[in-house]
Parts: sequence; structure tokens; C-alpha cells
Amino acid sequence: MFNEFHYQVRGRAHERDGTPGQDRTTYLSRAGIQAMCLADGAGSASKSTRGAQAAADEGCVALTELFDSLVTSNDADQSRREILNRLHARLAEVARRLDCSLSDLASTFLAVAVSEDAFVAVHIGDGVIGYLKHGELRVVSAPDNDEFANQTTFLTSESAADSMRLFRGSLDGVSGFLLMSDGTSASLYDYRTRELAPACVKLIDAVCAARTRQIKNPEHKKVLRHLIDTRVRQATRDDCSIGILGRRL
Repeated sequence: MFNEFHYQVRGRAHERDGTPGQDRTTYLSRAGIQAMCLADGAGSASKSTRGAQAAADEGCVALTELFDSLVTSNDADQSRREILNRLHARLAEVARRLDCSLSDLASTFLAVAVSEDAFVAVHIGDGVIGYLKHGELRVVSAPDNDEFANQTTFLTSESAADSMRLFRGSLDGVSGFLLMSDGTSASLYDYRTRELAPACVKLIDAVCAARTRQIKNPEHKKVLRHLIDTRVRQATRDDCSIGILGRRL
């Protein structure tokens, strides 16, 4: 199957202001399905950090449970509704507990789930999903804000259902997947050419080659966290988050 790495770090602007980071990542392996989710909380939403965490957590659970139906369904609209209903239900629970509105929990949503031979990817908002297939970097889903850099769609937006991108396919030739928030994409994605940076190959390869069994804090995760902290974070004032699934060698 796949090794995993996911990480988020507070941006320099939030650090300066003393406010918490709003990016969240989660990974779950269950019943032969591995799922990774990333959510970037909206800066304009008062409780977006809580919303992003809830979205990432529920997204992983939902994708592991719905995976088989998502792969085999012939009704893409129904599949999108099922995913969104699960995410909205979780956010509604959080909103009741915090006594806030759904819009206060706004975030983007990026996810990839894999089985032995198939994958599903889901994307709402900005950020990037890519993969390495037959040694070539490819963009699965580009940012949903190419025209206006400061505008995007959130899980709680009225247009979320129409904007959700849902992909599925075979894992034949696929070495790994990469999810990134817009902060991370400042370093690892070229908005002009709409291509992933060559460094993404090295990141995926590092996760593929990692020896992680029975190791609590694998060395590759220490190295990658240091890279995000010292290189990627310095290219932006925004929070930076990333998720990588790399096929074990």
C-alpha cells in the first residue's frame, strides 16, 4: 500500500499576530482503504480552525466508508451529494456545540483515498492535488481561484455542490499523491504554467522509500517537517499544509 506524511505549520502572518493557524490535515487507514484530507480554514471565518479540523477528520471517515460506492457509482452528482452531506452534517454538529453559524466554520477541502488498485480524489476551493504517474508529475485538480487570487469556494458556500470536483481512477503506474494548501502551493505549484514544481517528485519519492514499520517518529517525517518549516514556510505569509501518499517500494 502507501506510506503517508501530513503536516501543517502556522504561517508567519498568524505567528506575528498571535493567532492560530487555520490549516488542518488528517490521515486514516481502515478496512483496506487509506484516506488523507486537508482543509484550509477561511481567514474571514471566526472559527475556521475548528471547521477545518472537523472537515478533515470527517472527510477521512466518510471516504473510507463510501469508497466502494464512489468507485463503482455511475451517478457523479449523487456521489458528490453523499460526500457533501457527510461533511455538512459534521460541521452542523460543531456549529451547535460552539453556538455559531456554518459560515463561521468555512474551509476548503482536499482529499485522496486509495485501495489496492483504485483512487478517489475530492476538491473544493483553492489548493492543489497532484500525482506522480509513470514518473511524470500531473495535476489532478488545480486551484479554484485562478482568476481572483483572494476568492475561492468553501465547504459552506452555496456553490459547494456545483464546485466540488470528484475524480476516480486506476492506480496503475501511480507512485504517489500530493495535496497542498494555497500557502504551500506558493512554493510547489506554478500558477502561470499550472504545473507542479519538480521538487514534488523528490517529496513523493522520499515518502515512497521511507522505512516506517514499527517506528514511532520515522526519520523521513523529521526531514520533511524541517523542509516545510525552513523552506516552504519562508516563501509565504500564509499557513502551509501538505499531505503525501507514497507507494511503498
